[in-house]
Amino acid sequence: MKLEDADLLLQKVGTIAIMYYPDMPADSPEYRLNDDIDWCLEGIDGHVTTAELRELVGRTIVDPTGHREALTELVYGLVPEGAEADG
Repeated sequence: MKLEDADLLLQKVGTIAIMYYPDMPADSPEYRLNDDIDWCLEGIDGHVTTAELRELVGRTIVDPTGHREALTELVYGLVPEGAEADG
């Protein structure tokens, strides 16, 4: 994964996590957590979007305090050592 993709992924997860609240599925029956997970992973190289990453993105959206450290570690662990942002 490129460094800028990792940064963007974590920004997207943070954005969705801020908007999420526990009663959201009840208040908005059309809401699907998987749709938010898909949006967060949009544009990320398919070979790194494992079930583990998808699950951790979902857990972080629902409980950012409990899972953000693990997500950050996993995501930046997918960036090759010494990788720099484009630009």
